[in-house]
Amino acid sequence: MKLKTEYQTFRFTSEQVETLNKLVKFRVKKSNFVRDAIKEKIERDYPKLLAEKRRLDNLIKYPF
Repeated sequence: MKLKTEYQTFRFTSEQVETLNKLVKFRVKKSNFVRDAIKEKIERDYPKLLAEKRRLDNLIKYPF
């Protein structure tokens, strides 16, 4: 069975670590919080990035 996840190391500033540690008081898991934040960012920005890539691909003129 193949794992569907990969390990990635993130670096946080001390201020960010303090903020993440405050989440523990509200029973929020830090790892889930970071995963959800990344997922939301990708869902929000992906259509814009895809549209920009298509626009740039259309500008490229092939000589053959």
